[in-house]
Amino acid sequence: MTETTIERLGRHGSRIRDLRRWVKNRRDGEVVVDGRRLLTDIVRWDVPIEKLFLVPELVNQAVAAPWIAGAKVTFEIEDSVLSDIAPTRSPQGVLALVEEPKWPLWTAQRGLALWLDRIQDPGNLGAIVRSAAGLGAAAVLLSPDCADPFGAGAVRGSAGAVFRVPLERGVAADQAVARVRERSGEVWATGAGGRPLADWRPAEPSLILLGAEGAGLSKEARDQAEGEVTIPLTREIESLNVAVAAGILLHQARGL
Repeated sequence: MTETTIERLGRHGSRIRDLRRWVKNRRDGEVVVDGRRLLTDIVRWDVPIEKLFLVPELVNQAVAAPWIAGAKVTFEIEDSVLSDIAPTRSPQGVLALVEEPKWPLWTAQRGLALWLDRIQDPGNLGAIVRSAAGLGAAAVLLSPDCADPFGAGAVRGSAGAVFRVPLERGVAADQAVARVRERSGEVWATGAGGRPLADWRPAEPSLILLGAEGAGLSKEARDQAEGEVTIPLTREIESLNVAVAAGILLHQARGL
């Protein structure tokens, strides 16, 4: 077996400058992955690793062996430099640049998909994607004004689920709804006076419209829904976090 060559980087230089730039401003087609567990999952899911950056103490540890084996090129980087560059406050000694997944468009032939309207918080967006992946959604469609699902915050919030469920960006409400209508499917929104959650069993294909934090669904999007579903709340709580609502709806849709 050929031994992997690991290039040691100094504190400065073009590669360090490039890494800073990539972490700060993600390039299309690449995703910055930060964290040991997430990187282990990335390897297990056969996601191609373009570049791997490790602190010296990890280079010869067993946990790093699969990462190094799965990377096209590996660099050793000083701990203090990586800590300064990493997108998290408590980095774990490893950063990677991996390929952004390329998913086919959801054609609404079957399944249930989410359409997200102007979700701005990366953590919320990531949590929704995590629920979608774990609870069997067919796809997650994002309106043009949503946060970047492959930005560092969304990737962390999803626990890597952005690599596990089809995502589409820049999809307007009428475009998403048209796909479902062509298949004689259903389009649902959430609302206070809608069908009780316990009685709701969407057919396939279906599209659930979820609105932004605070503002909720735009009127344009809500007007395209043929029905609303209501999640019952107590103690005068008026609404739920959008990620929590998404998980509840997907759980109910599966009949669990």
